[in-house]
Amino acid sequence: MNRKMKKSEATKQRIMASALKLIQKKGFAATSVREIVADAGCAKGTFYLYFETKMELLKELSIQIFASFSQMFQAELSEVEDDPFAQIDRVFDRLYAIMKESEGHLRLLHTGEILNFVLEQNFGRPYLEAIIGQLATFLLAGMDSGYFRPVNPQLYARILFGIGHELLESALLHEYPDTTETMKKELAVIIRCILAQPKE
Repeated sequence: MNRKMKKSEATKQRIMASALKLIQKKGFAATSVREIVADAGCAKGTFYLYFETKMELLKELSIQIFASFSQMFQAELSEVEDDPFAQIDRVFDRLYAIMKESEGHLRLLHTGEILNFVLEQNFGRPYLEAIIGQLATFLLAGMDSGYFRPVNPQLYARILFGIGHELLESALLHEYPDTTETMKKELAVIIRCILAQPKE
């Protein structure tokens, strides 16, 4: 990446960070583009070089999180290791780490003002499908190797991601139904109950 591109990306990230901070404080509708660029230290026209509207900026914030999830799942589950249950545990540990690192984004995206828009627009769908596809391929390979009991890999990929994502996100944002550490331990138990071969 050349110097001009680095500077351009740094400006974009600065605008996004300012928007996140201000929207969390004032709300999405009450935060103007003028306030965002003033906080970011750039001209109003600079905002429009990167985003057509505030909604476009919101979409970009959402996509950053979804893309991080997807890249991590692809990196971690590209092949089945000797202990695939430990591998799945590690994936959910890393998923939580990304959530924690992006906690401000998550809290913003889960406000009533924004959550409906994010769900309606469904910009995370391609990333979610990639995650489900990678997890399904991993489950199929684990079944072929005798680690997991026979299941429908697409269905169970959705179930596992849904359970893991929901439990960890809820623990992080609301400490519900319990602390994150407790939920990670219980998630490991749940996954083993769902996938383990029956004992003879």
